[in-house]
Amino acid sequence: MRRWIITGLVVAVFLAGVLATASEWEGDITEAAADPLAQKAGVEEAQVLPWEIEGDLLLFLFLAGGAAAGFLAGYQWRRLFGEKAAERGRENAGRSLT
Repeated sequence: MRRWIITGLVVAVFLAGVLATASEWEGDITEAAADPLAQKAGVEEAQVLPWEIEGDLLLFLFLAGGAAAGFLAGYQWRRLFGEKAAERGRENAGRSLT
């Protein structure tokens, strides 16, 4: 139980730091490369999400989602790949590299 509380506090502190940061980086390579091409083609920018996410918050959300998916895949490894794959993994781990 204590582990979940500590994890929640770390995530809350990290999110508070990300949300409190007011700096904007103007060096986005996607905008620098895509904007001239879109203007030349006559295409306007479309709002994908109903809310606007600024800075690295979207990157953090993708990172958190990937970490959660990796944790769940690791936790459910035997269910995903079967007992035989787990046994082969144990056999291969027992061999030494000589």
